[in-house]
Amino acid sequence: MGRVQGGQTMGQVQDSGEPAPGAAPAVTVCVAVWRRHGPPNLASLGRSLGAALDGLTGELVVVLNGLTAEEAQLPTWARSVAFDVNRGVPRAWNAAAREARGDTLCFVNDDVSLGTGALRLLHDTLAEHPEAGVVGPVGTEWDLDQARHMSTVDTGGLDRGELRECNVVSGFLFATPRSIFERAGGFDEAYTPCLFEEVDYSTTVRRKLGYRCFAVAGVSVEHVFGFSHANPFQRIRFDNRSALKGWVAKRNRHRFRRKWAGSKSPSGMTKKAG
Repeated sequence: MGRVQGGQTMGQVQDSGEPAPGAAPAVTVCVAVWRRHGPPNLASLGRSLGAALDGLTGELVVVLNGLTAEEAQLPTWARSVAFDVNRGVPRAWNAAAREARGDTLCFVNDDVSLGTGALRLLHDTLAEHPEAGVVGPVGTEWDLDQARHMSTVDTGGLDRGELRECNVVSGFLFATPRSIFERAGGFDEAYTPCLFEEVDYSTTVRRKLGYRCFAVAGVSVEHVFGFSHANPFQRIRFDNRSALKGWVAKRNRHRFRRKWAGSKSPSGMTKKAG
C-alpha cells in the first residue's frame, strides 16, 4: 500500500495554473512518476493544468514510484501517493484512481505538454457521447488476436472535437468516466511494471462493457513516444528487481492473448457516435 500525502482538493483553477480549495472537482488528473528528468515533466505539467482545464475544476493526484516529492518536482498543491519503490504503471494508476474525487479520470504521462483546452475537450467529449468509454488524442487499430499494433487512426483534416473510432486509445493521455473505470475493475496489475495496460483497459471497456473508444481530433498536446519504443534490452527496475523491456513486452503480449482469446465485443454495444 502507498502512503497518501498532503496536497489540497483542487477547486476552481486560477490563472496561475494552481488550484484553489473547493468542492469535488470535475476532473482528476492521474500521473505516475518513476524517474527524475527535465521538462516536459511533472512541474511543467502542473503549470499547464489551468489552461488545459479551461474553466473546469480539477485536481492532480500523483503517484511517486520510488521517488521523493522533491525528486519528482511535485507541485505543492497536488495530492500524492508514495511508494517506497517503483511498483509499475498499472498499480500506480490504480492507486491514483482510488484517491480521485472527479467523475472524469484523465491519465497523463509526466512527459506530456498539455495545451489550452486539452483536458476540457476530453471531458466534454465524454459528456456529449455517453457511448464513449475511453477517449484521447491518439487512437490505434490492433490485431487483438495476435496482440499487435497495426496502424494509427488518422484524424488529420478533421474539425476539433470530431471523433474516429479505434480499438485502443494510446496511453500517454486518455480520459475515461470514473463509473466505467470502476466497472472495468481498473487496470490489470498483472501487466506490471508496464506495457499493454492501456491496450487491456480499452479492450475491457469495449469487449466486456460494450462501450466504444475514440480518437478526438484537435486535442492540444505534445508528446514524443519514448519508453514504449525503447531498446528491448533496456532494463526496467521495479519491486526491488529488474527485467529486460523486451522480456516484459513478450510476457505481457502472451498474457493479453491468453486473456482475450476467443472474446468478441458484445452484440448490444452502445450506439456509435456520429
